[in-house]
Amino acid sequence: MEPSSINYISLSPVQKEIVSGLFAGTLTILITHPLDLVKLRLQISQEHKVSYSEIIKSTIISPPNKTNVIREAYRGLTINLLGNGISWGLYFGLYRYFKDSLHNVYNDPSNSDNHTTFHKDKNLSASMYLTAAWLSGLTTSILTNPIWVIKTRIMATNVNGINSYKSILSGCRLIYQNEGWKGFTKGLIPALFGVSQGAIYFSVYDSLKFRIFHDSGDLVEKKLHFWQYLFITSTSKMISVSIAYPFQLLKSNLQNFVDTRANNNDTNNSSKLLSLIKKIYHNNGIIGFYKGLGANLLRAIPSTCITFYVYESSKHIL
Repeated sequence: MEPSSINYISLSPVQKEIVSGLFAGTLTILITHPLDLVKLRLQISQEHKVSYSEIIKSTIISPPNKTNVIREAYRGLTINLLGNGISWGLYFGLYRYFKDSLHNVYNDPSNSDNHTTFHKDKNLSASMYLTAAWLSGLTTSILTNPIWVIKTRIMATNVNGINSYKSILSGCRLIYQNEGWKGFTKGLIPALFGVSQGAIYFSVYDSLKFRIFHDSGDLVEKKLHFWQYLFITSTSKMISVSIAYPFQLLKSNLQNFVDTRANNNDTNNSSKLLSLIKKIYHNNGIIGFYKGLGANLLRAIPSTCITFYVYESSKHIL
């Protein structure tokens, strides 16, 4: 009896990026979701002196209405997993696609197929990384914005709170009934501006990875040590988050923002954005646009380190 042959699935570079990104994003959210919940509620809080401890206490330690602590800490987990899994998978896949496209534009196409993805990445400049990441982020933001609107509405309130969204489907139904399809586009304008964070991050990340931790004579991409991934991930994240944070804060507030002016149904997204900017500045000044930055860095740096270490490891395995 002849042994049966085993057919292994061969994935293309783009498919490897999608699978690795999907797996990494899902695992990261399972670990860091409570911190994401605290960060979001800090962002949308309009009180002058609300503190991290107060948000943590009301959200996780002593939630109102005697809600189960674990249930409250992981409120919105399903939509967060869905959103981040799809977003990371899309982002990494599109980033690979746009990097390959840029390489083909600026290099001899007849020789392009003979190059590995490693050689293509080494030949790209920081501005090309930036362009590829910006295009990837732009596309991903447009496609996934409805998910983030629902996520924000669910995570902004406690499980038993007034007007809280009970499920993803009920959230979709309520948004459509009360705001129409435009409700799913809330926060898209600052989200598109916030694409710069991912673009800056990937530009710094890939520049550090290929310029510092690889030599010109390397023929294949090396799997770096954990501390090396930790260094390039932390550095890239601190730079990108600090620059683009106000856009992220505006996006979260817009997605949860109710304009109290008369006839607000006739108010377009641009005037709502201006109204929100004035409100935040009036209540808290410039520092109001950086509310929750500490919590965001506390969540973002560990979660990004986890995401990219899992992503890089998965990519090397695949």
